[in-house]
Amino acid sequence: MFLLLNIPLILGGLALFGATLTLPGIAGLILSIAMSVDANVLIYERIREELRLGKPARAAMEAGFARAFVTILDSNLTTVIAGLVLLQFGTGPVRGFAVTLIIGLVSNVLTAVFMARIVFDYLYVIKRWKTISI
Repeated sequence: MFLLLNIPLILGGLALFGATLTLPGIAGLILSIAMSVDANVLIYERIREELRLGKPARAAMEAGFARAFVTILDSNLTTVIAGLVLLQFGTGPVRGFAVTLIIGLVSNVLTAVFMARIVFDYLYVIKRWKTISI
């Protein structure tokens, strides 16, 4: 579900900066989507670990997001640094790849961490879910 939100945000970011989606840009888009999948897997696995330890659903969500956030931020930040180096020293297609990758990684953190957290909180507080099946 969050991947479906990620792609329009990336395309909107490209439109905002006036960037053209080229073949290297599509490669950057695919890489950022793959990192988004990895971020979602990390979040769900951390929540699963907390549930296995016997924590209640709310505590498992809090601890799972907190533990996964550090890892997700670290991996995305190091990749953004590599993208900035490519943007600075690359030419033509390499710069298009870097722009798409950087926009995709920012979008990835927004969708994987913050929007997923909003959805989990909504389900727990508003829908009154007492258990999580992950």
